[in-house]
Amino acid sequence: MVKGKLGKTYHCDICGQDVKVTKEGVGVLVCCNKPMNEM
Repeated sequence: MVKGKLGKTYHCDICGQDVKVTKEGVGVLVCCNKPMNEM
């Protein structure tokens, strides 16, 4: 999750979880020990 990603949705290819960014910050969204993919 980096600046400018507010409102974006990310998906985990391993477990199928979806996450919507509601607060901007720095770093990378991780699920199942892998970076999540922007949808």
